[in-house]
Amino acid sequence: MLSLALVVLSASPAVGEVAPDFTVRDVSGRELTLSKLVERGPVVVAFYPRAFTAG
Repeated sequence: MLSLALVVLSASPAVGEVAPDFTVRDVSGRELTLSKLVERGPVVVAFYPRAFTAG
């Protein structure tokens, strides 16, 4: 599970488009970088607006 990260993009990527590289910290504080994860195999990137927030 990844910690909440704010990523501001000038335009949203289209379905199937390669996502821009980014780094976030997991719940244990370890850094996870998209390009490093892809080296191990396919990756699904999903964003849940307002996930884990009140309201």
